[in-house]
Amino acid sequence: MKNESQPPEDPAKSANEGGQSLGAQILIASEMGSAIVFLSLAGYFAGNFLDQQVHCAPYGVVVGILLGLTLGLAFVVKRSNELDKKAVSRK
Repeated sequence: MKNESQPPEDPAKSANEGGQSLGAQILIASEMGSAIVFLSLAGYFAGNFLDQQVHCAPYGVVVGILLGLTLGLAFVVKRSNELDKKAVSRK
């Protein structure tokens, strides 16, 4: 038997324990995804430029993309740690 003295739990509220609105969460997720894409593309173009200058294709592009992905993932980890610290300090 259900305890009817308590109101039903709001699913949007329980999914949003960090205290941020849905729009803010979407903005943060798109920022993190954009960082990975942007840094990967920057690595590609830098590697392509290096390949044209040094004639070492395709190694510059491969290293550039891997470096861009690594920097993008490092940014995401750093940003998510900052957000976790903010969420803990609010409680």
